[in-house]
Formats: sequence, structure tokens, C-alpha cells
Amino acid sequence: MWYGEIEMKILHIITNTELGGAQKVCIDLCNSAIKEGHVVAVASMEGGYLWGQLPSEVNQYFLKNLVKPIKPLKDIKVIFELLKVKKAFKPDIIHLHSSKAGVLGRIIGLGMKNRVVYTVHGFDSIRLVHRVFLPLERLLQHFCGAIIGVSDYDNKNLKSEKIKKNVSTIYNGISELSINKESAFPFDVTNKKIVMTIARIALPKQFDLFLDVARNFGTDYLFIWIGGEPNLTLEEIYNKYDVPENVKLMGDVPNASKYINLCDLFVLFSNFEGLPMTIIEAMSQKKAIVASDVGGIYELVDDSNGKLIKNDVEEATNAIKTILKDNSKKNNMEIESYNKYNKNFTLEKMWESYKNIYEKLINKGN
Repeated sequence: MWYGEIEMKILHIITNTELGGAQKVCIDLCNSAIKEGHVVAVASMEGGYLWGQLPSEVNQYFLKNLVKPIKPLKDIKVIFELLKVKKAFKPDIIHLHSSKAGVLGRIIGLGMKNRVVYTVHGFDSIRLVHRVFLPLERLLQHFCGAIIGVSDYDNKNLKSEKIKKNVSTIYNGISELSINKESAFPFDVTNKKIVMTIARIALPKQFDLFLDVARNFGTDYLFIWIGGEPNLTLEEIYNKYDVPENVKLMGDVPNASKYINLCDLFVLFSNFEGLPMTIIEAMSQKKAIVASDVGGIYELVDDSNGKLIKNDVEEATNAIKTILKDNSKKNNMEIESYNKYNKNFTLEKMWESYKNIYEKLINKGN
């Protein structure tokens, strides 16, 4: 428990261990808490990117029945697994990441519901795609002490869907020092303008739009996509799609953000988003950005540091060409990206905001 000098015990529960924004937030919050002397645990499915990135001090609990799809029998077994974790770790705070963990975690947290924090990490996935779960979300809002939207956009939409209890916004944040810059790509990029994205080849990302936009450019431009497609090798991805000559696919790369410093422009094309970590990483590396005008992206990108677009080939093409042909304008955008990052999206700001909520919930409970 927290009384100024005494440590907190924080249990993070997250559904998926693949590379993604929610996983990055979980890892960074664990690091920040460990550095301040708190005791931290993570419970999630077996295997995946997440486990290798956690500090060694984190207690790790592997949930052998946890899977992404809804599987009633397995999900019931996960509840019993989580109850065992809760009994063994005895957390002061349970922090839930993503919708499935949000449901299961609030069920096992009933006995300490006012000390449960649920970070939504992009409400549009429920609001637009899986609306069948909205009644459950409305019910479960009464079984946690705080619901966190990662953008004001999510905050507004949570409330518009009658999820209003203890809802607030905490922007995702990163430490620019956590990005170890690469000195070169693992292939020749001589005399080429580099347009780059980091994303999984899966919904909600617009991989086809990325390929179509690249076709409007010559071979003096190189479009680089870092991120794989589940259950496919890199060779299989190339065989599945009609990949233009000026597109390079790198597949899943550990710490992919280390390549951001090498690009001329960062792009992200999506159907829906929360507050993308990759854009924040690009801002921290002083990059101009072209991105789909969806979710909370407008809180990161505007005309001062890039361009928001509809998911349209011509509009995306024109935005990229306009920025890359004017070095002075691009340079000003890059400076403004960093200024925006430094003002609102640092890891320190994110951690302090979450820590304040943890402390308030614990002190309120006492």
C-alpha cells in the first residue's frame, strides 16, 4: 500500500503479448514503477513479444488458457487462473489493458473493485466493430475505480455510449531515450526518399492503401513497412500481395522504432485508432507525419507537424508529395512534432498520471 514512502503492489493484466501499443504502455509502466521501488506483476497469455521486454524484477504469470478470441470454456478457466494470481500476488492495484482483459479482470477484481484501473487502448474497436459488447461494458463500468481513455476522442465516445463512471484521459507516452537508433537499414537505400510505417498487417491498419500510394511514386522513393501478418512468414506475405518494386517489407522487428530516425516521413493509415504509440515515437524522433484522420490521431497530428488525410489514395499521395518537396516546411513540421511530444506525450507525464490515480484509489480505499 502507498503512504508516501511505502511501495505499491501493481498487477497488470493484458490480453495479447504481440507487438502493439497496449503492450508498450504496459512495459513502460512496469519499468517506471520498478525504478521507484514498487512491486510489479504481469499476467497474460504464454509466448509473445511482451515477456522478453519486461524488466527482470517483474513477477510473470503465464495464463495457459488465455486466447484472443472469445472461448467460453477457456475464459472461465482463465478467471480461475487469475484468481490464483490475485491470491498469490496480493496486489494493491489491478491494472487492466484491452477489452477482454478488462472484462475478465473486473470479474476477478470484484472484492477490490475500487482499486481496479481499466485502460481501454482504443474504444472504437468496441464502439464501431464489436458493439455487441457495449451492454457488458456499461455494466462493468461500476466494477472498477477508474476507466482510462488514451485520448480525449475515446473519452468523449465512452461517455456518449453511457460509460461515464470514473472516466478520464491519460495520453500514452514514451521515453525518447528508450529508442536505440539504428545507423542504417539492412538493405541499400542510397539516393532514396524513405516513407515508413510501423504496424501489423491486420485490421485496423490499411496495408492495401499503403501499397496503392506507393504505386504513385517512382523508384527514387522507398516505402518501408515494418510489421508482420499473424501466422505468415515474410515470404508468404510477399506472395499474398502484389507488392510494388518500391516497397520493402521487413516483417516483425524487435524494437522496430529504432529505424524511425532513418526515414524522411512517417505515415500511418488506419480504419480506427486510439492514440497510436508509433506516431508518438515518430514525434519524439522529430518526424513529420501523414496519417488517417481517425480516432485520437488529430490530438497528435495537424497541419503544423504533418497532414491528416481521409483513407484515399490521391489525398495520401498529394500529402506525402507536398511535404517531401519542401524541405523548409518539412523541417518546421519536424521541430513542431518534437515540441508536441515533449509537451504532452512523454513517459514521465504518463507515469505520473497513472501513479496519481493508483495513489488516489488506494488512499480512498483506506
